[in-house]
Amino acid sequence: MSSQRQMRFSELIRSLISECILVEDFYDLNISIKSITVSFVKMSRDLRIANVYIMPLGGQNKEKIIEKLNENKFIFQKFLSKAKLNSKFTPKIFFFIDDTFDEAEKIEKLLLNKNVKRDLNE
Repeated sequence: MSSQRQMRFSELIRSLISECILVEDFYDLNISIKSITVSFVKMSRDLRIANVYIMPLGGQNKEKIIEKLNENKFIFQKFLSKAKLNSKFTPKIFFFIDDTFDEAEKIEKLLLNKNVKRDLNE
């Protein structure tokens, strides 16, 4: 269970990373970095590590985008260090794919199965 401070700080980090994606230039013409949704950020208890979960629009090139973001995470670190975080440390950032949409779709398909519907109705 996250504390109130962790949740507040994770929302701040999420908004700053979203802003950084829109403002900064990543110099890679192969992928479209502007069409990324930052789903949520999970902070460690000591607020030194930020796990950022993202989903590209349409879910295309997930691995390539994660690889590029993790290669260029120094840009995000620099952006966060310039922001007024009211914290002793700038958190280290790690990017991950948000697979909650895929899991929700899988559960939805399972619930629409006729055998599962029959069992739920009984």
